[in-house]
Amino acid sequence: MTWLLIFVPVTIGFEVFAPERYLLIFIASALAILPLARWMGDATEQLATYFGEGVGGLLNATFGNAAELIIALAALRAGLYDVVKASIVGSIIGNVLLVLGAAIWQEDCGTRNSALMRLRRVLRQRCLCSRQSR
Repeated sequence: MTWLLIFVPVTIGFEVFAPERYLLIFIASALAILPLARWMGDATEQLATYFGEGVGGLLNATFGNAAELIIALAALRAGLYDVVKASIVGSIIGNVLLVLGAAIWQEDCGTRNSALMRLRRVLRQRCLCSRQSR
């Protein structure tokens, strides 16, 4: 994947010499960011092994939102405040739904004695007990 680093100077060249070619700049930027993101991931893993899981998780969460931060700064500079608000709200909702959904799915699929299964059993027992006491 390191061969994609050639697109970093290509992107800069497109931006300087052909700023009107938006599609080429976008494609070159998208290809250039892949190895850079990999490097950031590897760097945070290295730091996590040295400093511990807590610091590694914090760095991972911080750098995981680097693209959103860059987009927000560029939009703020251009005066697009509604875009920044929508981006932040969308990011929060997306992360909450993704993490919550993944946690529920993993817990439910993991074992037959999962927390959701235990909760269902307790609720059924309480419902049956309340029906029988009537």
